[in-house]
Amino acid sequence: MPYSVVIAKPTKECNADCTYCSAPPDGASRWSLDDFKIILDRLQGNLTPQVDWIWHGGEPMLMGPDYFRACAEYAKSQGVNLNFAIQTNLLGYNSGRWKGVFEEVFGGRISTSFDPYKKYRTVKGQAETYDRMFWRAMDEVIADGFRPLVIGVYDEGAADRAAVMFDRANAYGNFGFDIRFNYAYPAGRVRNAGMLIQPQTYGQMLIDLYNRWISEVPSFNITPLDQMLSKVAGFRALLCPWTKSCGGKFLTIDPDGTVFNCSEFSDLGDPAHRFGNILTGAVQVAAQPVQVQYYSGADVVPALASSPASREIIQRSRNVPPDCKTCRHFQECQGGCARDAVLFERGMGGKFAYCQSWKMVFDRLKESVLTGEADRVLYRLGIDPVAARYRLQAGQGAA
Repeated sequence: MPYSVVIAKPTKECNADCTYCSAPPDGASRWSLDDFKIILDRLQGNLTPQVDWIWHGGEPMLMGPDYFRACAEYAKSQGVNLNFAIQTNLLGYNSGRWKGVFEEVFGGRISTSFDPYKKYRTVKGQAETYDRMFWRAMDEVIADGFRPLVIGVYDEGAADRAAVMFDRANAYGNFGFDIRFNYAYPAGRVRNAGMLIQPQTYGQMLIDLYNRWISEVPSFNITPLDQMLSKVAGFRALLCPWTKSCGGKFLTIDPDGTVFNCSEFSDLGDPAHRFGNILTGAVQVAAQPVQVQYYSGADVVPALASSPASREIIQRSRNVPPDCKTCRHFQECQGGCARDAVLFERGMGGKFAYCQSWKMVFDRLKESVLTGEADRVLYRLGIDPVAARYRLQAGQGAA
């Protein structure tokens, strides 16, 4: 099955020490250029014609700009079309070293991380240091012509600060950065913390942001609201985390070569969801106790795709909770994220933990499309509001 998204984690080292980091340093060595070449060579023939290759971490900018240039040159020499992007904390950005790479290698496809709850994001234990370094870098990045997506992670205590990020983006005027508001989840350094934000809190936070977004229509977008609105309007059927069909399309590779379906499963690190190792050729055939078989060369990736963990997540498309199939939002939600079902010990076919949040938000979005409140934002997203209303009404009629 060809993969269309590869999330590459060449290192889990980081220049920050955030207390809730979901992917803290694990002692593994950084990838060498030869590691990248081996991985790409083994992936060839198992990729779609155009692949989104997302550099992730840890902090991938620690690899240095020359590393990414060399990887891009090798992929091009092999005739592999990779759309490189990077998820970075930006702390090491300076125009002289990085502007050319951000333009030529990443094509401006940049996302970063920040939220206004300073208790957690730190450099050498200091929140003020992280804050100062981040906004210095952000100002320079925006001055260089980029508009990174800024991802924030919100727990129960931080939800009331979501509006602060809206204001911060607004302050840049026409250069305002897009924002993503994610729920905090227990992985990495907060593995045993339980549910960090309640579904009602997270859902209401998004609704409050949405009401302001469609009222003010600023220059920036808000994710996941823009994606959810696109789904309501009938666009973008396969979209994380509202899909039951991500299995067999995504692949995440850790610094040591370990392979999972996505970055979120990688963060959990559970052997039950591990495919194997693309560098060593070890393919996991059992999880408890771990048993592996070894493959070489072109046989490695097909074997990884056939591993028990890979087959289980592919089967998620047929293994969703029965009540999801009768839900008024099933067409948009598709049963939610398999990782979150697993995360809260409900099993691969279990109920998505933030089902209540999505119901709250989808109800509000559909109401706003039908009443015309969302028209200006829909136009901004390139969606005809009349067509969106027609699709929504037709779908509700069919239901």
